[in-house]
Amino acid sequence: MAYEQLFAWEVPNFFVDYAVFMDKLINTSKDAELLRKNEIINNLLGNDEAVTQMFNKLGDSVYYSPEDFYYRDIANQLNKHCKRNWNIWKWKAKLKKDYFNTPWVPLSFLAALVLLLLTILQTIFSVLSYYHQRQ
Repeated sequence: MAYEQLFAWEVPNFFVDYAVFMDKLINTSKDAELLRKNEIINNLLGNDEAVTQMFNKLGDSVYYSPEDFYYRDIANQLNKHCKRNWNIWKWKAKLKKDYFNTPWVPLSFLAALVLLLLTILQTIFSVLSYYHQRQ
């Protein structure tokens, strides 16, 4: 990174841009944990807080050009994805985290859905039977 900073006009800034990108991506230890659990990063530092501090300190005193930022397209796509009003993946993750967090919940949901469908069918057949008797 020091070499890239020293000769910023001659060499591409891949390492500096990566450090800045990760610094902007990781703000809390939960961010580092999420990246580690999805195998995007390997944590050899011990805990997620150490990864957070490392990337936050790496990006402190470096200069980068937003116009020549190597990861600009990825960052723009990520920001665009997160700002969408109807983000199905966010809803799916929240639903899974809050309501379907154990293996028994989907089974209970399925059983309740079957009972609801059977109740609706019974109601329909009862109404049809009533109308056939009246005729």
